[in-house]
Amino acid sequence: MTLRARRPNSREHGSPESDPAELERFYRLYFLPLVRRAVRRHGMSFEDAGDIVQDAFVVAVEKIDLRRNPRSWLYQVVDHLATNLRRKTLRRARLVARWEPPASIEHRSRLKTIDE
Repeated sequence: MTLRARRPNSREHGSPESDPAELERFYRLYFLPLVRRAVRRHGMSFEDAGDIVQDAFVVAVEKIDLRRNPRSWLYQVVDHLATNLRRKTLRRARLVARWEPPASIEHRSRLKTIDE
């Protein structure tokens, strides 16, 4: 889909924000393909992928330049946001593993008696 050229009085970068119908069309066209990409390429859950894509559209409303290739730009933003989320998750897991106190012997023995 080719998006219309912006009117001279619209925002400097040609953001779809100025025309709600155009923004909705843009969103509907790219949302599901971007979610599928995040799920397949980055191994994300559908919920996380949907969140990432919504974040990408928030960035797009502010920064996208429709005179260039908006599809490629949006895919790149989703890839970057997905990579950042993966790094954040891995970093958090490492920190928890490092700093979380080990289960006390007393706590483990209580769990053992519950299981029996």
